[in-house]
Amino acid sequence: MIWLGLAVAIFLGALYFSPPRAFTKAPLAWLGPAAILFLAIAWNISPSLPGQPSGKFYGLIFHFYGASLLTAMFGPAIALSILFPVAFLGVYVIQGSYVEASQHYLMVCVLPTIFAYLSIQIIQRFIPKHLFVLIMGNGYVAAFVSVILSGVFLLLIQLAMGTTSQIDLEGWLLGLIIIAFMEGSLSGMLLAILLIFRPHWVSTYNEEAYMSR
Repeated sequence: MIWLGLAVAIFLGALYFSPPRAFTKAPLAWLGPAAILFLAIAWNISPSLPGQPSGKFYGLIFHFYGASLLTAMFGPAIALSILFPVAFLGVYVIQGSYVEASQHYLMVCVLPTIFAYLSIQIIQRFIPKHLFVLIMGNGYVAAFVSVILSGVFLLLIQLAMGTTSQIDLEGWLLGLIIIAFMEGSLSGMLLAILLIFRPHWVSTYNEEAYMSR
């Protein structure tokens, strides 16, 4: 119940800090539900190489969380608002455990969103504004860093609690790097496509700043 209460509190806080009526206006009026459905499906697609041992957190894993991309597009508040129903649609509806859904929301939504937002803020403040920097920084780098830092943060918590005796540390770290590369590659690619065809969907894009020359 504590996990669920914390997840709901963060979700309600995200809704409170989201722009007023943001979800009733285009493009979020239809893009929000579409993103929820897409990510709920993506969370449950994780094919691996033939012959990969079951239960091992390594191998070629295709997975997409989407927290960093949503943060780059709409900001952290809207991203967390969208990811909450994703967690409960993609985890609770399928697995039937609200504890698992709450933990997924906190670990693979809240933490990556926070780290992605901090990464984007650092990139925008200290790196010269260039379209390539926007795509690589806000797309690839922010997503990669958000996954790595979230994984390391969770590992440190487990080390502090002394619950790492059953963890294959080498496989865990290798899997984390693979997932981070996948997350970064997909986020960067999708952000580039959106900047070409739907730049008004990306809140971190400022045409005057990036295209003035």
